Amino acid sequence: MNITILGAGHWGLALASVLAENNHDVLVYARDMAKVDDLNNNHHSIYIKDYEFSHLIKATNSLDEAMNFSDTIIISLPVVAVADTLMPYLKDSKKTFVFTSKGFYKSHTMSSLFNEYDRNLKLAVLSGPSFSNEVIAKKNTAVVIASKNLDVAKSLQMIFSNDYFRVYTSQDIEGVEVCGAIKNVFAIICGMVDGAQMGSNTKNALITRGMSEMKGVINLFGGNIETLYGLAGIGDIMLTCNSFESRNYSYGYQYTSGKQSEAIGVVEGLNTIKEIHEISRENYIDMPITNSLYEVLFNKKDIREVGFELMNRKLKNE
Repeated sequence: MNITILGAGHWGLALASVLAENNHDVLVYARDMAKVDDLNNNHHSIYIKDYEFSHLIKATNSLDEAMNFSDTIIISLPVVAVADTLMPYLKDSKKTFVFTSKGFYKSHTMSSLFNEYDRNLKLAVLSGPSFSNEVIAKKNTAVVIASKNLDVAKSLQMIFSNDYFRVYTSQDIEGVEVCGAIKNVFAIICGMVDGAQMGSNTKNALITRGMSEMKGVINLFGGNIETLYGLAGIGDIMLTCNSFESRNYSYGYQYTSGKQSEAIGVVEGLNTIKEIHEISRENYIDMPITNSLYEVLFNKKDIREVGFELMNRKLKNE
């Protein structure tokens, strides 16, 4: 079948490689004509060196062409760009929209934002522990596709699944989205802790207590707490909070290690921390760790100072 992918970054191209492996024709949308030409003429990308993409993968810089190519739209654009890009095309209720970007926009998850426009839209989200380079290298990977419409989730499961890319289904789209977004925040925190050499005890305490903070946001959006203990939750947290393959972890590490920052691409957690800070404030959700990161990043507090403050909060039961 024909499938459209919006976004020619690492993750969009990794998913394109999976779909082409499953013999689907894939059209990738990229604004940069040089990237389009490189994919069409050379089957290469500047993002993924020494890899030749399938001839089933084509590219275009025409959004209209990309949207008309397929009724299955995989969205791998930065969250802040998704709404403006897709709004003109939402009148076509036949299409299925699959969000793969992770974050919040104006205090909304992607599904809640688009459901406000039309509750009949067919929406899904793909998430889980999955570094793009390992997917392209065909290393075994497990993810979850969530949709309120189980038939949609099962259809997408069949489209994506193969012998190295295993897809589970869920109907908890809100829980999957919240977990996927907030884990980037904790990846930044863990990178900072490692960069400042604050120790494994500190990092693992922050991850564990951070999961407790995530529960409040999952509840707010009507998600299922059990999702926190699945692929989109603890699975993705374990991956991104411990590896330089994560741009969010790398950003945090560079922030506190004193090393010169390198170009590491879009750091989704930076926008997410602003969104979560506002969401927790407006809805009276107790998120001391998350809000401490906000103070470090945007009010320039010292990470050791906020660590001292966190350790000296009023004692309580776990």
